[in-house]
Amino acid sequence: MSFFSDLHRSIFDAHFYREAIGRSRGRIVLFMVKLLILTSLVTGLAKAYYFVHSERGVAALAGALFGGMEVRDGHLLTDREPPYAISGDALAALMDRLAGYQRFFDRLPDNFLVVDTRTPPESYAIGPSAPAIVLKTTTVEFVNMRVEVPYEALIGKTNLKFTASAIQNYLNANRGYVAAHFVIISLFLGSFSIALCAVFLSLAAYVFSTDRSNGYGYYLRIACYSITPVTLGTALVSLSGVSAEWTWHVFVIISTILMFRAMANGTLDKTSGEKSEAQL
Repeated sequence: MSFFSDLHRSIFDAHFYREAIGRSRGRIVLFMVKLLILTSLVTGLAKAYYFVHSERGVAALAGALFGGMEVRDGHLLTDREPPYAISGDALAALMDRLAGYQRFFDRLPDNFLVVDTRTPPESYAIGPSAPAIVLKTTTVEFVNMRVEVPYEALIGKTNLKFTASAIQNYLNANRGYVAAHFVIISLFLGSFSIALCAVFLSLAAYVFSTDRSNGYGYYLRIACYSITPVTLGTALVSLSGVSAEWTWHVFVIISTILMFRAMANGTLDKTSGEKSEAQL
């Protein structure tokens, strides 16, 4: 329960930081690890839920993107004359949903993914004008890596029709893998976010502080707790299903306010202590 108490006090208790800055490094690191795990679980599970949702999920987008295609007995069948490319903008939208973050892939070239089921298969040279991914008859080729993966290994089955209803059923049957996918991504990106925010806030506080006698470590300790609104707020936004990039900036501002409020309280405490010593 002490973790959740620290979580609450780091936001609402102005005097919390007087105690927090005196804690051991191990306890501070443990708090950040727990914060990362909690927010990554909430974020990852929320993104997985909305990814497989029957109305807000990705099935309709994937069905429209790969419409007219079907994997049957491990072979890709298409109702269009190959080769043809998939729209780069539409593919970027799907990749954003897979990454779990809006505008993660700003845009992709229109030749990024090409469907080419001709026999014999075309050999694509590595280069800026070549596709990155080619959907062949029995394999998916990642051109730049020269790696080919059979459809069965990629989707876990030998038959899949690329319609919205079939994709929805496929996602429903693999909810556990989808959840694990998003939790791992949230852990990976969340660790960078926490570290970056803590370093950014502590550096800003150290640079703008008029009294640096306590050293940089003093500001870093405060920042490790004042980043709570950024991580917790981002997780709650993911839980709501709202996609708004501006919310992250709002949470950074709140964390910055907490950071400088803690510094102001520390300065007042130090001034009061010096006055008391002078009077004695």
